[in-house]
Amino acid sequence: MGTMEKTDKVERWDIFEFSLTGPQPANPFKEVELQARFEHEKRTVAVKGFYDGDGVYRLRFMPDEEGPWRFSTRSNAKELDGRSGSFTCTPPGQDNHGPVRPDKTFHFSYADGTPFFVMGTNAWTYRPEEIRRKTLDSFSRHGFNKIRMLFFPKHYGDGENVDISYDPPVLPFRGEKNALDFSYFNVEYFQSFEKRVRELMELGIEADVILFHFYDFQHWGIDMGMSREDDLFFLAYLVARLGAYRNVWWSLANEFDLLVTDSGKLQVVLDRKDWEAAGRYLQENDPYDHPRSVHNFPFGVVFPDRDWLTHVSYQHPNTYSLLMELKGRYGKPVVNDEYQYEGNLPNDWASCTPELELTRHWMAVMAGGYASHGEAYRIDENSKDIFWSYGGELVGGSPRRLRFMKEILESCPFQEMEPDLMKSEGRDLFCLRRGSELYLYFKTPGFKDGGRLFIGPPEAVEGSYQVEVYDAWNCWLHRRLVVHSGMNALPVPPWAAIKVAWR
Repeated sequence: MGTMEKTDKVERWDIFEFSLTGPQPANPFKEVELQARFEHEKRTVAVKGFYDGDGVYRLRFMPDEEGPWRFSTRSNAKELDGRSGSFTCTPPGQDNHGPVRPDKTFHFSYADGTPFFVMGTNAWTYRPEEIRRKTLDSFSRHGFNKIRMLFFPKHYGDGENVDISYDPPVLPFRGEKNALDFSYFNVEYFQSFEKRVRELMELGIEADVILFHFYDFQHWGIDMGMSREDDLFFLAYLVARLGAYRNVWWSLANEFDLLVTDSGKLQVVLDRKDWEAAGRYLQENDPYDHPRSVHNFPFGVVFPDRDWLTHVSYQHPNTYSLLMELKGRYGKPVVNDEYQYEGNLPNDWASCTPELELTRHWMAVMAGGYASHGEAYRIDENSKDIFWSYGGELVGGSPRRLRFMKEILESCPFQEMEPDLMKSEGRDLFCLRRGSELYLYFKTPGFKDGGRLFIGPPEAVEGSYQVEVYDAWNCWLHRRLVVHSGMNALPVPPWAAIKVAWR
């Protein structure tokens, strides 16, 4: 018998869920097939169902058009075949803008057209409830709206400074470490992960799900134990479970070009997995066309352009000139998803000062792109609970300043602005502009201006313009004034963001 998990009304871009009781063969994940056709007027969307344990099969669907929908099931199990039903899709709620899509060549917008300004960070998922709540509170308090999160567990350490070896309560597959059955999923693991995705969705935060990574070091036998067939089987199941969540992004890998050898050493290997097959599978089988990217090793290779690649995700401390070069090469949105982390570890990737973290993030947005912050502070000598891997409370100096930066950028028509290289020197002074109507400058303390910055019209014009000078470090509006045409030397703070709007 089929039962609806919700009412017969579902708002646009929310989740309609339908559950069925069915057979329990030796391997229901392999032996039972279930799909449904959802119909609205003359449009049909095919969705795969999934087994959720204890004889329960589920179908999840995200309606994207208002009005009546009907559905019917198809299955090789008679208990699941030929079931049908209907529901009404109602207008979205106030905070529901739909899934995020690439937009306007280099940017992102929600499905309803609302601009989406990426403010990302990195964190983890399977932690005690108290830690998860602190983590979610930190995300919201500091304005982060995209979280990169590994799906598979992580075992990582450099033998001296970092020791990340938490075992999750359960593993994602049946079996023991290094003897896992990749054809039989542990639904408890998947249920826990999707709860984290839902928690983020309820806070308006995108979940950038990292599908594969190399941080196994033969601890569980997941990374190199999975064949290409296993990879695609896993992707099919994950798309069926998570695809209906409007806040999901797919990141095929973190550092796709790395491999851990039998000796435990790292080496760059581009064909560690069949990324082409995985990317193509997601493009062809995700009914909702969620954003798709591949993430690289910092000094490795940025993944080549493909039609299934919706945006560029890269990591490198160069957040300005390299980001602009990638925009020109790919013609897609570019996100520097790791420019190294603010922290106090001796590793170069985890020892950025708040000043460096803030500067690199500002440089990314002044290049007309986006970035993701990270934090890796060890609070005491014996602790391995680093936010980057464990979550908890953000304690660094950059998060509140990044939130202030985001507020400034969102007060501008950011998607309509382009870097002005003639007014930038590319290291300590940067400029974005929209035509000759609006300019945004960012100046670090390294720019030798004597505490005054010259601004003026692009050509000899009569008129005046309104100037807002922000202190990007102390997070306040330094001054607001009206200036008449001609070059003007304005007093500015050491960390200055200056918005110039022609009147």
